Amino acid sequence: MGLVNGCEYKYTSKMLLAAIDECHRGTYDFVYLPIDFRLQNNGNVGYAFINMINPGLIILFYQVFNGKKWEKFNSEKVASLAYARIQGKAALIAHLQNSSLMNEDKHCKPILFNADGPNASDQVPFPVGINIRNKVGRVRNNTQEDNLQGNLPNFANCKLSSDGDSHSLDSD
Repeated sequence: MGLVNGCEYKYTSKMLLAAIDECHRGTYDFVYLPIDFRLQNNGNVGYAFINMINPGLIILFYQVFNGKKWEKFNSEKVASLAYARIQGKAALIAHLQNSSLMNEDKHCKPILFNADGPNASDQVPFPVGINIRNKVGRVRNNTQEDNLQGNLPNFANCKLSSDGDSHSLDSD
């Protein structure tokens, strides 16, 4: 699906997932709620990226969320859905796995889910790259000790969705 713009800044990834899961559990395999680390409370930046596992699921998701208020905090902000520049789970992973974001707390990182099989909807570890950028732009080689996840499966063959967001996921 992609972007959910207008997300209340006090929302956490856990809260966003709870709102999505009310009607759409098991329909997505990637969620990322970017955090503004410059803010004292590390609030989100006001949008999220969600990858639907099937493009046909976008219509129902759009009907439920687009134009709706974020009621959790009695906010006047409304959700606005749009397609992202980067499309599909594999492309999103490739774009973020070497980002300085991988140096942050796990609650600030993108979240991946199994798309099918007996473990559908279960969260899976995000594959951390081997050349993670730090905040000042230098590359840090990720060793096996740094990355206890080891070599995770290659997601290049996963079904790509037609979902996204008008905000871009530019490298940091």
